[in-house]
Amino acid sequence: MLTVCSCSKAIRASVDGEVTDSAYKNIFTVQPGWEIYTGGVYRYGPSIIQNTDGTIDAWFAAPGGTFGDRILLHEDAGTQTAIALNGADIAAQKFIATQSFYAIAVACPNWNSTNSSITLSLYQWNSDYASTIASAPLAKKVYSNYQDNQNLQIASDERFAGGNYLWVLTNPSGTAGVWKKEGEVSNTQNFKNGEVVAGSYQSFLLLNPSSGAHYWDQASYMRSTDGGKNWSAEKMVLKPTEGTRDQLSICDPGVIKLGNYYYAGYTSTEDERGLFNHAYVARSTSPEGPWEKWDGNGWSNDPQPVITFNGDADAWGAGEPSMIINNDTLFFYYTWHDKNILETRVAIVNDPGENWPAQLQQKGTAVDKTAIAAADHCDVKYRDDLKKYYAIHTASRLTANSYIVLWESTDGLSFTKIKEIRAGLKPYLHNCGWSGDEQGHINPGKQQYISYAYGPNWANWNTMWHPISFK
Repeated sequence: MLTVCSCSKAIRASVDGEVTDSAYKNIFTVQPGWEIYTGGVYRYGPSIIQNTDGTIDAWFAAPGGTFGDRILLHEDAGTQTAIALNGADIAAQKFIATQSFYAIAVACPNWNSTNSSITLSLYQWNSDYASTIASAPLAKKVYSNYQDNQNLQIASDERFAGGNYLWVLTNPSGTAGVWKKEGEVSNTQNFKNGEVVAGSYQSFLLLNPSSGAHYWDQASYMRSTDGGKNWSAEKMVLKPTEGTRDQLSICDPGVIKLGNYYYAGYTSTEDERGLFNHAYVARSTSPEGPWEKWDGNGWSNDPQPVITFNGDADAWGAGEPSMIINNDTLFFYYTWHDKNILETRVAIVNDPGENWPAQLQQKGTAVDKTAIAAADHCDVKYRDDLKKYYAIHTASRLTANSYIVLWESTDGLSFTKIKEIRAGLKPYLHNCGWSGDEQGHINPGKQQYISYAYGPNWANWNTMWHPISFK
């Protein structure tokens, strides 16, 4: 039970049975922090639950993968680097297939461009590199305007026999490239412009015709028992479902716990440009899954949106959910990014039951970020001591002048901007989240945290973790 005198006076609070005297402000300050991810590519948009036993669960948007059975031709745990290919550059990898395979697939970035092309060829190995590329390829495919991080493939319904092969990337245009991992893999040798290079290009063999579809993102999970200093081994726990509406991506997880279930809101799209997104929800009795997805009527493996975007066909859309529960009401916040509009909107459910997504009631715009340059998604929490709702997001994202914006609300439906937080943060930050309990409540009597991704190079971001103070 909390007795609030005012935001500037002392609050006498009962915090997990301990009575404390503190002056908790509505505006937090950022304390020195540390990096919790430095492995190349990204972990961003954290959703953070601080459990009653002091452990912390955290979910992040992480790079995707491939459906179906496959054999990696690279070191999966190695640091990932995007290698640009320009003009006459040629990347190639010799490999030994110990069994027949359906296709070879090569992961290729394009730095989020829309006009990158490259040619993938497959050769039977012939004594050495020069002799091999001088022969006729077994197959060749030109990928015009391929998608960023797409797995480019050469496939055969009749299968390729086991043996020695060489795949080759040639004729790059636009901002084409290939991903490379640290570490050497047996039975492979990697080349750039005919010279052997260290590391392994990111490629793999697909073993059957049903496999090989690439998904862009998935949700990772880690747990800490010491305030974020050390973390459990990372697990990829929430993935797209092949052949369904979310098969391209699961991104931007936002997690709460209600009853026996963890509910994870996430973003996905059916548009291969990454536009026209919708918001979805999955649930599980464990933070690690397995997850079942809302299908419009109940929970299955046929995901359907809980928020369907109906704006401009070339707009980003809806997604990036954040949820809290207060006074037996579930608040579902989500980005609505239409042409010339950038908002966080809110829907609610009173007395949410098992099938609460069917009862969402739209309440309109909660946070209008349209006039804020390069703003992104809101992570919303509730303060019991102040009886107010708070939202944070980053602005001027991915620039040297990036910062965090703090908003406040008395009803959770309409927020007012109260502070720009700049001190103690890394530049080039984006997609921040902050800690709360299972239902999204912040207890300032416990140490709380914020986290965000940062870095100047696209899709190659480290992740920061900061304690924050309300005193």
